[in-house]
Amino acid sequence: MKKAAFFFSLLLFVSIHLFSQQVVSPALTMDKALKIYVDCDFCDIQYLKENFTLVNYVRDRKEADVQIIITRMRTGSGGREFSLRFVGRNSFVQKSDTLVFHLPSDYTDDEQRTAMLKNIQLGLVPYLLKTPFADKINISFDQDKKLKKGKDPWNYWVFRLFSRGFGQKEKSYSQLNVSSGLKVDKITPKIKIQMNLSNYYTASKFRLYDGDSLTYQNDVYRKSYSFDNLITWSLGNHWGLGGFMNVHKSTYSNYKLKFELKPAVEYNVFSYKEATRKQLRLLYSVGYSHLDYIDTTLYNKLHDRLMNQELRVMFRYVDTWGSVDASVSGSNYLNNFNLYNVGISIETSIRLLKGLSLDLYGNLNLPHDQINLRREVTTTEEILTRQHEMQSNYSLWVSAGISYTFGSIYNNVVNPRFE
Repeated sequence: MKKAAFFFSLLLFVSIHLFSQQVVSPALTMDKALKIYVDCDFCDIQYLKENFTLVNYVRDRKEADVQIIITRMRTGSGGREFSLRFVGRNSFVQKSDTLVFHLPSDYTDDEQRTAMLKNIQLGLVPYLLKTPFADKINISFDQDKKLKKGKDPWNYWVFRLFSRGFGQKEKSYSQLNVSSGLKVDKITPKIKIQMNLSNYYTASKFRLYDGDSLTYQNDVYRKSYSFDNLITWSLGNHWGLGGFMNVHKSTYSNYKLKFELKPAVEYNVFSYKEATRKQLRLLYSVGYSHLDYIDTTLYNKLHDRLMNQELRVMFRYVDTWGSVDASVSGSNYLNNFNLYNVGISIETSIRLLKGLSLDLYGNLNLPHDQINLRREVTTTEEILTRQHEMQSNYSLWVSAGISYTFGSIYNNVVNPRFE
């Protein structure tokens, strides 16, 4: 019965007349309305509260009748696939469902939030029907409309040109950043092709003055070019086979030319159909690196021809208590296992208790494979202005936060003044 009601809701265009537009009878008060918790870090919650007032918005998932967990992934056309998971609580604990919808890449923020509101309303219909507010719902739909499957003249290919710039200037310092590029994608259930051609230019100027007299000046210029190509074929619900091809040039990293060709295979412990909720992917690649350097390296070389390998383990889990994203990667050059790189990252948001949340982020990288570093002695000036890549045994980023909220469980009111 649950599935039939939800399927019927998906086929219909549901028009829910907002309760705020009507006078509530004394016998029907908002304390009897459905309580929902919208678990989404990119949604316009204020818009939802203003335009859908038939429910109570609560600030803690444990107070909710329905927790709505919303996640998204990018589609092949550059748009988004949104997954809305409705988790019943309290008297609805046995009722759960998932609704998935897609939006094209050219949708504005207003169109996206309108579509999000409509789909939230659709998914809540089976729950609203069990409340005293069921008679506030009106349903309308178009009949006898036969939709023809449209032809795609581009055959799933999507092209995106971009260019952007940034500038900053003051008396002692100025900076100019310019970037441009082309992205080409083709994503179908069977094949995924992604190509990215880009270039970056940065000019930084440092000036020191004694009064109005210039006493020091230094100009730093960086240029980089890259072409990244990924192709992969789907092999069932758990396997993928493909490879990477990368071409880079960078004055900062001392690369006149860096060419990499890496066949790869991936295994997902969970089905790819559950990717918005949970993933445990193991990606192994092995390939060839052709390296030409601008300046002689620490190893007294201007060229390198090497084989390398990499293993990545990526985990993601989203549930009612929060989310966890973690990854571990390790790579090395096959001619010398002492030249290796290890990376670990984790990001989590956990609701420990009612009103108590913990947010953690950490990223640790151990780069013991910096064969591209320049041999020449680095001056203090070059270090301070970061003119080129420096030797480092590690890089670490960490952040942590905790919050506790208490008081009224209801959070329906919207007041945007002085924001």
